[in-house]
Amino acid sequence: MSVEAFVLQGKAALVIGASNSLGRACALALAEAGAEVTVTTTLTSTQEEAALNLCLAELRALGRKGGAQQLDTTNATVVDEVVHRTVRELGRLDILVNAQDLPYAKPVREMTPDEWRRVLEVNLTGPALACRAAYGPMLAQGKGRVINIISLLGERGITNGSAYCAAQAGVLNLTRALALEWARSGVTINAIGAGWTDGMGLIADEALKLQLARYIPQKRLAQPEEIASAAVYLASDSTGFITGQIIWIDGGVRCRL
Repeated sequence: MSVEAFVLQGKAALVIGASNSLGRACALALAEAGAEVTVTTTLTSTQEEAALNLCLAELRALGRKGGAQQLDTTNATVVDEVVHRTVRELGRLDILVNAQDLPYAKPVREMTPDEWRRVLEVNLTGPALACRAAYGPMLAQGKGRVINIISLLGERGITNGSAYCAAQAGVLNLTRALALEWARSGVTINAIGAGWTDGMGLIADEALKLQLARYIPQKRLAQPEEIASAAVYLASDSTGFITGQIIWIDGGVRCRL
C-alpha cells in the first residue's frame, strides 16, 4: 500500500473539543497530514477560548485556513450551525472528530441530579448531536469519517467516576450502533479508546501521574500525539471497511486482570 493513502490533502475536518489536549493533538495531526481543519471548544469559557486560540494559531502556522468557534456542544442548534459553517467555508465535511471532555469525579451519594445530567450532556449527548449534524453533508457526499475519542473508563469502572464512566460507555456503544445504522452510506464511525494520557482531564500533578503509571504495563502515560496518530489513520481513505471499531491505545492496561 502506498503512503499516499494516508495523505489527507483536499479533505475538510471539524474537531470538536480542540480546547483539550487530545482534541488539539488530533487537529494538528490532521492538519499535518494535509486536511483543512475547523476547531471548536467543548464549553464556552475564558480558559477554553484561550486554548482554542492557541490551537488555531498552530493550525495557521501550518498554512491551514479553517476557523475556530466557541460553543457549548450540548446546544443542538449551535452544533448544527457549526457543521453548516464548516461546509460553507471549507466546501465539504469529510472528517468529524468528537473530542468533547468534561472530567468529573465525585461519589454518587454526593452528586446532585443536575451534576449527573451535565456530565452526560457534555460527554455523551454532545458527541451524539455532532454525529447527527455531520451525517447529512457526509451522506450527500457518499463518504465520511467520524472518530469519537473516548476514555478507557468507557470499559473500566473507577471509584467516584460513575457519571463519567457511564457517559464514556455510552459513546462507545453509540459508535457501534451508528456503524450499523450507517453501514451502507459510505460514512464510517469508529472510536479511539485513550488510556491515561499526559495533559488530559483530571491528571494534573506529577504525583498522580506517577501513581497512575504504576498500573500501566509500559510504566508511563501516553502522549497526546500517540492518540492522534490513530485519528489520521481512521480519517484516511484506506479505512473504508473499518467501522464500529474501538482502537485502544492504553499501554496494555486492558490486558491486565
